[in-house]
Amino acid sequence: MRFIIKAPFYFILLFFFVSSCSKGDDEDCGCDGSTYRTIENLQARYSGDGTFVVPDTNVGFLKVSACDVDTAWEISKDEKTWNYTISGNITKTCLGPNPELRLPPSGGPIQITDIKKM
Repeated sequence: MRFIIKAPFYFILLFFFVSSCSKGDDEDCGCDGSTYRTIENLQARYSGDGTFVVPDTNVGFLKVSACDVDTAWEISKDEKTWNYTISGNITKTCLGPNPELRLPPSGGPIQITDIKKM
């Protein structure tokens, strides 16, 4: 008889525990997230697949991924050659289901507001 009383109690306790640990879908990251950094008129090197390498005083270089990729962009032939000047808004990278296991990368998705070929 005690088992019959304890089973629903444990089930309810387990339900509250599981539901309180789940994360919502309201992460503020990715191309639709809020801006955490703005860059203006910085030299950049296009490395393909929508990715630009931008110099940064804090970490050396940032890798930013364009939210809207243009197929006309040309990949830089040399790692030391900056082939674009870009401006845009960088948002946070979504870290996935286990964010505590990953270090956030420098850079992130970027909404490019201006781009010029050098």
